[in-house]
Amino acid sequence: MTPLTFREHVAEPANLWIRHSFSRWPVSNSDDLWCDLATGGLPPSTSGPLPAASDAAEGVLPATDVVYVPPLPEDDAHLRLRIVEAAAAAGVPLLIQVIGRIAVGGSSLRELAAPGLADLPANIVIAVDLLDALVRHAAALREELRERRQPGLPFEPGPLAGATLVWPLVADWTDEPGLLAPAMARLAAAGARRVVPRALQLDARERRLLFERLHSSWPEAFDALFHGDDSRPDHSAFRCAAEAAGVEHRLPRPLPALPLPSRLRRSRELAGHLIELGDAAATHGDAYYRAARFLDRNEVDIDAAAREGNLGVLPWLEAPARVAVEAWLARLGGG
Repeated sequence: MTPLTFREHVAEPANLWIRHSFSRWPVSNSDDLWCDLATGGLPPSTSGPLPAASDAAEGVLPATDVVYVPPLPEDDAHLRLRIVEAAAAAGVPLLIQVIGRIAVGGSSLRELAAPGLADLPANIVIAVDLLDALVRHAAALREELRERRQPGLPFEPGPLAGATLVWPLVADWTDEPGLLAPAMARLAAAGARRVVPRALQLDARERRLLFERLHSSWPEAFDALFHGDDSRPDHSAFRCAAEAAGVEHRLPRPLPALPLPSRLRRSRELAGHLIELGDAAATHGDAYYRAARFLDRNEVDIDAAAREGNLGVLPWLEAPARVAVEAWLARLGGG
């Protein structure tokens, strides 16, 4: 039986705080598209066999940070359920990705509130990937924007508890302000409370795959995908559109839960806070990042360090990160 292994990632807001992803994942025979949220690409075209469901569920137990669970073919849906059950019992945080499907003749994502995806604990987050819906309905979306009618994407987010909509940012397509502003307004009007970006940087195979799906409804797709800007998509237009529409655009870090030690929850929460401070800092951002990475790697008991008066002498906790940690602890009553 093939042993289960994880790939390691740097947990940060840009990849929805994913720390672990499965080294193998089944590839669906359907033509659904989805983002690889861990790497910022599309899923691989081939994959090796997955272990039995019991082995996959047991494999998540040693994890103490976010494990990424991508979409699954229907025949393997039982695997997700076993992983969810094991993680919920062990307190392991999960990010479960589902494809934003649109029912035939319908316009709702309520079908996503399926058995096994509802009433989940707070440390298990559902991420609704919009890439497939955007590609399948590219023509309708472009027509609405061209005619400057009341903007309306052809789907309506349902009240899925804990769901986070993931907007794929593709340079020269879904990162354009003229598309983002009406799209975010429509999503907000439809009830979305959180829409987060995932920037995609696509290789030649992935660009070709997107082009093949888009060219019939979007003749300019080739130029945008192959002759556009190769740099990472600009998040600023997305943030402006989301804020103008009144929707959250950052995912709070999914945290460990009992029976994992409470010190891990505190450490992960503080590391996430420091990363966000680093993202917002005009200068000295690296000091926040270094402290956050140390906390994540070493699972520091930060409350014990504060009680023993060690914060000022820890070599990895340099100013201004130390000041931020002291303020955070004081605010939460831990310093």
